[in-house]
Amino acid sequence: MNNQRQWFVVYTKANCEKKFADQVNKLQSNCEAFLPVIQQSKQWSDRVKVIDTPLFKSYVFVFIDGNEFQQLKRFSGFVSYVKFNNLPAIINQNEIEKIKQFVLNGNIVDVLANRLVKGMHIEITSGSLKGYRGKLVERRNKKFVAVEVEGLEQSMLLTLPVELLKPVQED
Repeated sequence: MNNQRQWFVVYTKANCEKKFADQVNKLQSNCEAFLPVIQQSKQWSDRVKVIDTPLFKSYVFVFIDGNEFQQLKRFSGFVSYVKFNNLPAIINQNEIEKIKQFVLNGNIVDVLANRLVKGMHIEITSGSLKGYRGKLVERRNKKFVAVEVEGLEQSMLLTLPVELLKPVQED
């Protein structure tokens, strides 16, 4: 880990993003936490309230150097650094600026956790049904997907983590 400041992504405990970001911003060094938030209307039984909610649930961007990298692991709410190929993901400064600009302009309504949408052709990437292909007919929530069985004009409802699906090009 070098001592040049870079943007990393921290995965936090659920609903601890603000608390974690505050802890990082209170450090005496020049590190920075960026928590993009959007305003959403929430309906309670007696009123509607507009609240700030994190744009990316459980994610906080941190601008830190190698010395602070280990220090943040001790903070309340810290779970892990987001990794790709077993290395901490480094976010380009330009990407951070783009996110800041989008949030500032108020153009973001919601973030989709993945790109699977109704009508898309998918393939199961892991498990006993690995390699199975079909068409995504319905998404009930984050876990349930209905996949059309080709040729039978039937659908079977599979309970799968959405992470086990990937979009594929139609044959």
